[in-house]
Amino acid sequence: MKKEIRVLLIALMAFMLMATILIRFIDYTAGNRVSTLSLQEVEPPSGEVLFMVDGSPYARYLRTAVGIEYNGSTWELQKISEVQKYLDESSDDGKKLSPNSAYLSRQYGDFSRDGLNELSVLELPEYLELPDNISSRVKDLSIRITDGMPTPFEKAHAIEEFLQVKYEYVMSYPPPPAGWEPNDWFLFESKEGVCSNFNSAFVVLARASGIPARLATGYYLLPGNGEEQPVYPSQSHAWAEVGFEDMGWLVFEATPS
Repeated sequence: MKKEIRVLLIALMAFMLMATILIRFIDYTAGNRVSTLSLQEVEPPSGEVLFMVDGSPYARYLRTAVGIEYNGSTWELQKISEVQKYLDESSDDGKKLSPNSAYLSRQYGDFSRDGLNELSVLELPEYLELPDNISSRVKDLSIRITDGMPTPFEKAHAIEEFLQVKYEYVMSYPPPPAGWEPNDWFLFESKEGVCSNFNSAFVVLARASGIPARLATGYYLLPGNGEEQPVYPSQSHAWAEVGFEDMGWLVFEATPS
């Protein structure tokens, strides 16, 4: 009985925290898959178990793809082939997934704030690029949020907190009208959305302030008691990552908890 209650609780928590991301997979070659992340649609979660994973007392982000290029409407996601192969094998034969650190995104909460404030950002011009249709008011908002912040970490943290506090998580959010840049629509018109909207906006705002950032997608793995856990479609998630010298890419979670 206790085990059934625990499983139900995990499913309910996942439904409340995460929205399933609509990801359309396009196979360009047998060994190279690229996908796009829509900012206009969300599909309802199902109760199907995708795979089993080793339990952990800590919440974890299992990264399966990263979005570097944004074309002004959708993010092009580069799938991490090693992780996807591992997930495919786990799904096919029922084998439990035991993700190692290479598959997991590191969280800045694991480090001291003083140490984070000593870090400079990675010099990667492609992670600063923005399409031409990003509005001037989006760029101005970025500068207003980060103005006076002394370090790259504090700037990124200010953007994260701004989005968590000022916007509402709503699965049935209104999509942008045709031709309207989705991040502008989210930030100034609808002011509600799901994880992909929040964290896409984070990446755009961060880049507008000179902070190298990317979108990541995968699964949010809930904390547990060490027993193996089922992972459901409702745990599909998108989050943001910022690149720091000597530290690599760290998670910034703009989605409200």
